[in-house]
Amino acid sequence: MTELLLALTLTATGQNLPEALRPSETPPQKMCVKTNIVPWAMTIMNLELEAAITDRISITLPAMWCPWFISERRAFRTVALQPEGRWWLKRYGEGHFLGPHFSLAWFNIKYGDYRYQDQGRPALGAGLTYGYALRINHSWRIEFSIGAGWLSMQYDRFYNSGNGSLIDTRNTSYFGIDHAGISIAYCFEL
Repeated sequence: MTELLLALTLTATGQNLPEALRPSETPPQKMCVKTNIVPWAMTIMNLELEAAITDRISITLPAMWCPWFISERRAFRTVALQPEGRWWLKRYGEGHFLGPHFSLAWFNIKYGDYRYQDQGRPALGAGLTYGYALRINHSWRIEFSIGAGWLSMQYDRFYNSGNGSLIDTRNTSYFGIDHAGISIAYCFEL
């Protein structure tokens, strides 16, 4: 963690990085396509793209979508993005990683007596992720990750009936676990 803070500070101030923290002259040109098993267990379809920027830094963009209308009383519809930067402690795609993530989610959820719908803006959040990647072979790996952060939501609450009337508009914040993953990744050279 101190290496990450040192590297970010030195880079931001324009100073040279120590030799041990410098990226290699030829960064790996790799990209991975992934899917996370945890959201699939909740019937949320998801796909993630990850690209290596250097031999120790990558960026990832997961997209999640759930269009399900279960019944008149139950539905879970969402579109969510959670872009993330990753600092790999060894090198890209191997071992431990950590980094910041940002969250955006649009939703319309029916449950019980109420329906909850984002109120013109997505739920917004930010946090930190820690994870570990286990390489299976040259192309395949499994990743385990967990993240915690803050999420701010503004939503309308309706009665859960056909054209149910608006009850109120609410603002709420959440701090805690906002990401959990067991991802299967296929990686390839560009």
